[in-house]
Amino acid sequence: MATPAMFDTIIDSEVHRFAAGSEVRVVRDVRNDGSFYGLEKGELLVEEGAVGMVRSFGWFLQEQIIYEVFFPHNGRQIGLRDVEVIDAALPWQPCRFRSLDMAQLALSLSIDGDLVAQKGARVQVQWPQRDLDSGSISYDILLDNNMQVTVPDRALLQPDSTAEDLRWRRKSNAI
Repeated sequence: MATPAMFDTIIDSEVHRFAAGSEVRVVRDVRNDGSFYGLEKGELLVEEGAVGMVRSFGWFLQEQIIYEVFFPHNGRQIGLRDVEVIDAALPWQPCRFRSLDMAQLALSLSIDGDLVAQKGARVQVQWPQRDLDSGSISYDILLDNNMQVTVPDRALLQPDSTAEDLRWRRKSNAI
């Protein structure tokens, strides 16, 4: 986590997205990497969707902007990377799938007019992507033919809850 000494660097104002006093929302669960005193490594610091206020910002290793964000609901001040926060005023859409989760297509997919996957097909989510400007979510998915494509959130459904689906569905909250 961030320490006050990390925020002593002068920053070009055109590089950072949020100024001190801005309200931001965390886009994924943040866990203790071992640097947050008094909590066990891996313990949840702040949940996805929580809103906090930027206190300051600075550089980490001269290449990543880190925002020092205060969360009034739990009284914690946490250093967050630029890719971990969005503007709190954006409509909030929670992430429904995590890496390696199984999903079902809500629509058929075609590329250049060629059908590559039927509606209802099972797919594996490779990685969720959040657009930091709009807050919308898309997913990189793996099709049965080992083709990887990116689809918007509306293209995926929770899989049918058959025994096989439950066996293969990853328990994302355990990570």
